[in-house]
Amino acid sequence: MLTLLLLLGGCAATGPQGQQGSLILSDEIRNLFESATILPDHVYYYTGPEAEPEAIIGIHADFTFQGHYWYQIAPSQAQLQSWNRQIDNAHRIRNAYKGARIMSPDGRQVGIWYSLFDHTVIRFPDEKTILIYTPGPPPIRGFLDGVEGRDFSGQGQRN
Repeated sequence: MLTLLLLLGGCAATGPQGQQGSLILSDEIRNLFESATILPDHVYYYTGPEAEPEAIIGIHADFTFQGHYWYQIAPSQAQLQSWNRQIDNAHRIRNAYKGARIMSPDGRQVGIWYSLFDHTVIRFPDEKTILIYTPGPPPIRGFLDGVEGRDFSGQGQRN
């Protein structure tokens, strides 16, 4: 029994630590990325294939960034334009990338986000350190969502 408690306690300690941050969807931020505007006081990272990133973020230079599978870049306007042609061409039938503000637990904007996904984990282990997991689709809420006449939110019937 003691071994089981120690094992479970060790697993709990490896989960996300610190206060939780958030994303706030923003057309302004989406427009920044789509116009290939680079903020001078931000450090940029991407995740996914270099030719077609799953997400691009800019973290304010006052913060230390932590995250696995994120690659730091010094983007040029040409690089952002190339990525935009590849990942978010409005003439292609595909889900659009979203822009968002990366917010601290106390409500300050600490970075910018551009991704097909708007689901991630954002933690602040301390006041000046931000940890962001790679993005992904939101968790499945219910087995029957989107089937048997239910809408995808699980709130009601389809007409």
